[in-house]
Amino acid sequence: MMSPGAAPAHPGAHPGSNAGGPLAPQGAAQGTLRMQPQMPSRPAPQGGAQIDYPGLVETNAAHDEPVGFDDREGGERALPQLSIHAFCERNETASCINQMTRDWRMRRTNPKIYLGGLPAAIEFYHKENTPGLVIIESALRGPELFSQLETLASVCDEGTRVVIIGALNDIRLYRQLMDKGVSDYLVPPLSPLGIIRSLSEIYTDPEQPFTGRAVAFFGAKGGVGSSTLAHNIAWTLSERLMQETALVDLDSSWGTTALDFAYDSASGLEEALADADRLDDTLMDRIMVRHTPRLSILPASSSLNTMPVTDSRSYEAIVSAVRSVSPLALLDLPHVWNDWSTGILTSVDDVVITAAPDLANLRNTKNLIDFLKAQRPHDADPVLILNQTGRCKAREDEISVENFAGAVGLDPALVIGFDPDTFIRACNEGKMLPEMKATETLVPGLDYLAGRLRTGEFAAPSGSGGSRLKLGRLGRGGASASEEGKPKGKSLIASLLGRKG
Repeated sequence: MMSPGAAPAHPGAHPGSNAGGPLAPQGAAQGTLRMQPQMPSRPAPQGGAQIDYPGLVETNAAHDEPVGFDDREGGERALPQLSIHAFCERNETASCINQMTRDWRMRRTNPKIYLGGLPAAIEFYHKENTPGLVIIESALRGPELFSQLETLASVCDEGTRVVIIGALNDIRLYRQLMDKGVSDYLVPPLSPLGIIRSLSEIYTDPEQPFTGRAVAFFGAKGGVGSSTLAHNIAWTLSERLMQETALVDLDSSWGTTALDFAYDSASGLEEALADADRLDDTLMDRIMVRHTPRLSILPASSSLNTMPVTDSRSYEAIVSAVRSVSPLALLDLPHVWNDWSTGILTSVDDVVITAAPDLANLRNTKNLIDFLKAQRPHDADPVLILNQTGRCKAREDEISVENFAGAVGLDPALVIGFDPDTFIRACNEGKMLPEMKATETLVPGLDYLAGRLRTGEFAAPSGSGGSRLKLGRLGRGGASASEEGKPKGKSLIASLLGRKG
């Protein structure tokens, strides 16, 4: 039962998250923290309808459920470089905080976990300096709690921020703690990601409180169409879903954004990398190309005259700058594996992997998914697109959708048939696929995926999606409909698994 004046709170959130709008900043004093305003909230996503495309573009009905997005607005933020001490009363809380230390948002922090709660913190800081942030779990209320907090404040260094984890969802206690200068008050049930997001709001720059969502597109192998799909989904978001979008080409040597959007010469990425230390809204507005009123592009010159920049901090600065000016940024990554590319893949809101149904793609996709799940334990699974299906004339020569999904441990959200003529024609004419008459079946699939990246949920597209991209319907196994009646041979993946296909 809630105490009087209590308000419902989401897991790991403070009780005042829905009360009366943003809190006013508290004055900074010894042992106190400054409260930061919260981002506006939006309604939680609803479940989507099932989809089944009979043509060459298929969506996966298993993905029609929400992926667990909460009511936050904007993208994820990493915590700044700081030391964090947590004093817990319960082993469950200590375990939860220990799990959150493995998250990519915490990579720049130095966390330490202790048991004993508020009394242990007071005793500890009589002898030791306080870190930048102290998290304290306490079930105390009333005069005893505030008396011990006053003692804690007397031994805290100036500028230390304090977050309290309490036992009851009490709005009046929350307000009293805020008046004392506590930065936040969290209540059970706790979750690692919920705590991290609450902490990140504390360190939000009040002059730049907004951080847009970022989505990284990465190909499991070269030539699978990752860049083409990134460009077309960016265009779909801006022109069909009316979503303000930024498209960033991060391939300085071989990027194709300028080609696909018919720009003869562009060097936005190179300029941004050269001035990464002073990127701001003004500079970003100057070097980005406004392709349409709702689509901005940061193209690459794709020149081989200079060696590509490999400094991770420069790429991080570009992504951060784009996210500060655009609510949704699509990052077109090259097929390279180094510090800066892995840093981006592990620190964005969503990762879209594009693969083709062959053995090398299967191996690479499996490795990518395993890597991302290990590095992003509290984030949604990557979104998988299986492209260029139906390339092989003989069905047994191509890995089926089901076998591919089973081997990599993830069902594809979108399956696209092999149609090189239409894709090449669109590139040569400088058009996006939805602008081509021959791609009517592909449009619902692009809408479907674009909607997921914008809202965090898979939902039914507006079109019926019933016609075909080209002659011959694609079967689930990767062959055309005319092949489906033939005897089933032994597939490549079945051979590897040692059983009949």
